[in-house]
Order: sequence, then structure tokens, then C-alpha cells
Amino acid sequence: MSPKNQAAVELGRKGGKATAAKRTKQERSEAARKAVEARWAKLKSVVDDITVRSKALEKTVNKRQKKESR
Repeated sequence: MSPKNQAAVELGRKGGKATAAKRTKQERSEAARKAVEARWAKLKSVVDDITVRSKALEKTVNKRQKKESR
């Protein structure tokens, strides 16, 4: 690793621990809650997108089946 990257690695190792040490229990809890909400919101948006796409695909398949049955 170059010296610049090594310095970044060292800072990264201290980052979470240093931040946690400075925060109160309530602040850590709030940060964790926000992180969980962000992850669930992202997952929900993916699920919603899949739902919309599957409904559109189902609609297309139904149209094709109707055309073929004529």
C-alpha cells in the first residue's frame, strides 16, 4: 500500500470506535435506528419495483394469451 492509503486505513480503523466513544448511548441508539430504517427503506423500494415489474409482465402475458386463443 502507498503511504496515503495506509493513513486512510488507519483512520478508518479508528473512525467507528472514536465516534462511538464520543456519543451517548441515546445518540448511538438513534444512529443505529436511522441506519436500520435506511436499509429497510432501500429493501422496500426494491420489493416495490419487483412488484410493479411483475404486474406489468403478468399483464403482457395475459394479453398475448388472449391473442393466441383467438
